[in-house]
Amino acid sequence: MFSHPWRELVAVAFALVLVLLLGQAYSHGIRLPNHGAWRPVAESLNQALIFSPVALLLVVRHQGWETAWLPRGALLPRLAIGIALSFVALLVYTAAEADAPTFGGVLLNVYAPANVPIAVQVLCEDVTIAVLVVRLAAAVWPRWAIVATAALFAAGHLPTMLEEGASTGALLGLFVDFGLGVLVLGTAWRGADILWFWPIHTVLDITQFVRAA
Repeated sequence: MFSHPWRELVAVAFALVLVLLLGQAYSHGIRLPNHGAWRPVAESLNQALIFSPVALLLVVRHQGWETAWLPRGALLPRLAIGIALSFVALLVYTAAEADAPTFGGVLLNVYAPANVPIAVQVLCEDVTIAVLVVRLAAAVWPRWAIVATAALFAAGHLPTMLEEGASTGALLGLFVDFGLGVLVLGTAWRGADILWFWPIHTVLDITQFVRAA
């Protein structure tokens, strides 16, 4: 797929550094105003700007979106499958969580317009992960690429957790995140498509904020 995979991997690393720097700028208040009636739009743009180096990487390197696991064909059916599976995920959530609202209540909470920025952020994260995995797999064995990427993104939560004084149990939970990451990335690798997975990932992220009234 790539004539010089290690060169592409260096380019991805550079893009990821820029993403981290833009994320730090956002954390320090350098961002579009994200309050008021236009907050969902402004915050969505903020998230897109943070991850923009990844999209620019594809443009500068003249690489198609399929190298980010976003093939162009059958967009609506793939997205519809993902939304349907997200409903299933919410059903499992409401059945498993004792303090969860009813399925209808969860659905209204999760798919509220205020959560659009989270959906944009998750999509950007999924594209970033796909870009990294595809190029890492071109340089090394694909299974090692999946394991390394899952470990990297699980470890990425560590600085924030340590700063917030996370408990030992919470830190050990990163191993669970790592295992889930390997499972999800392995599944995504087989289909080379993240569009169906994006709605599922989004609703599972949002449910952590959903609690019974």
